[in-house]
Amino acid sequence: MEYADMRLIPTSMSLRARLAVLCSAILLGCAMPAGANDSSATLGAGGLRFISQPDVVMEAESLTLTPGLVTVRYVFRNVSRDDVKTLVAFPLPGIGAVDDFNTVILPVKDDPVDFVGMKTLVDGEPVKMQVEQRARALGIDRTEMLVDLGVPITPYLARTRAAIGALDEAKRAELTSLGLLSKAFGGTQPGWKLFTTFYWLQTFPAGQEVIIEHSYRPVVGTTLSPPVGLLVNEPETVAAARKTYCIDDAMMADIDKRIGAEGKPGEYTYFGQELEYILKTGDNWSGPIRKFHLVVEADKPSDFAFFCLDGLQRRSPTRLEMQADSFRPWRNLKVLFLDAHKLEN
Repeated sequence: MEYADMRLIPTSMSLRARLAVLCSAILLGCAMPAGANDSSATLGAGGLRFISQPDVVMEAESLTLTPGLVTVRYVFRNVSRDDVKTLVAFPLPGIGAVDDFNTVILPVKDDPVDFVGMKTLVDGEPVKMQVEQRARALGIDRTEMLVDLGVPITPYLARTRAAIGALDEAKRAELTSLGLLSKAFGGTQPGWKLFTTFYWLQTFPAGQEVIIEHSYRPVVGTTLSPPVGLLVNEPETVAAARKTYCIDDAMMADIDKRIGAEGKPGEYTYFGQELEYILKTGDNWSGPIRKFHLVVEADKPSDFAFFCLDGLQRRSPTRLEMQADSFRPWRNLKVLFLDAHKLEN
């Protein structure tokens, strides 16, 4: 078997085998230690969250998902005769310690608070947000305990590990018993997750529209190679991948043509990128979204985008689109991008 690169997908595999390698590595994540350095986890974020407001309707939502940026534009209207002031929040997904076997690639590596580069505008003006960060282990808030010990609550920082190492053995044993520390790969690492929420108070004037625009860089899961020992010709694996991402025969044939089949040289190999978007938790306004527009688009013309949703239309291999009236979010979105890399034949 010939490899264009030892970290890439074999160019001489059959289409079914290659798809099994590509998709099941994402589906299985880091469950298998072998090859874990070649994959990273996805952290599913979503849009803004609101306190339930029966007097505020969502006139429109435009959502665009790409591997490098999520953008949302909301149009709200206060249908009452009084101004409505309410809390608006954007919770980031919980994040734990990072090591060679539990890799999360953060879009913004040098900011322990905002690791997704979030930007929010209200009627075209930047929003000054407050932030709350909490450390939780086994579902219990342990923020104050860590702060009192002088341990930074951001679990993936080198200085956090250094502070843990400076604790005496009895204190480390206590933290371990509370789930705050764990033994892994010959060492001790943080066992808690950090939960960050940005929030602000928003006024919706009586009878008026308010436009909120929101963007951030998603934490995308990436796989470069399959877990060792995976049966790449396993039909059930291929079927599960196709069902999860709605990959039809025509698109599989297109992938096969680009990768190369039946002894013909391929032009590309592909990395898998998975993006999760939490859509269904945002339904706290009055009634459905009156006009909903969704675009999913890959980065390059040689890439692919796949996911499943009723009413979705494929505009090209790289672009999927949906428009709906009176839309109610009922499920979260799980998108697969195939990131093309040109082969040197």
